[in-house]
Amino acid sequence: MPKRVDPDAARASIARAACAAIADRGIHRVRMVDIAEAAGVTTGMITNYFDGKDEIIAAALRIPFETLRAKIEARIEDGETDLAELLDPAIPSTAEQFSETATWVSFWGLLAAEPDLRPLNAELHREGAEIFGAAIRTAWPETREIPKGRFEDLRVAITTFVFGLSAGGVTSPETWTPYVQRDQLRRYLTGLRAYSPV
Repeated sequence: MPKRVDPDAARASIARAACAAIADRGIHRVRMVDIAEAAGVTTGMITNYFDGKDEIIAAALRIPFETLRAKIEARIEDGETDLAELLDPAIPSTAEQFSETATWVSFWGLLAAEPDLRPLNAELHREGAEIFGAAIRTAWPETREIPKGRFEDLRVAITTFVFGLSAGGVTSPETWTPYVQRDQLRRYLTGLRAYSPV
């Protein structure tokens, strides 16, 4: 009897492998065969789950957001209220996080030349906004009382800073070590909270 394969698990496994392949070769140069090799499957098997490379890349780009959301939600459920600790999973400190973040950095590099990818980027940024918004409101409960526009300005400032840190972590890992990223995140958040009227 043939082994039953959970299609969702297979898609997730291929998307994770795509992150590794993209981190290694870049989005422009990665081929289906590279993704198949990283996943330990054939290209024919990949086509059972995805219509093409663009669909795999879209699935791969969702992984960091899903992972980040799950980790932040788990920390919130555990009672964590320090914003730097809540956002710590965004720092690429493990090989898997590094691979996921490198996929994003490679994707960002494409956006100027590939306008068709911009709607996907906007959709994923909306999802990311929810994740960061929940973390900010948990750690800084006073933000629940400020006007929506001011809260959005704060969320965008924090999100932009964290994305910049994580990009530095994959483009210059010798300089932007996880320790340096965590230290800079804590300093930034402390200064932002102290000097911005929240």
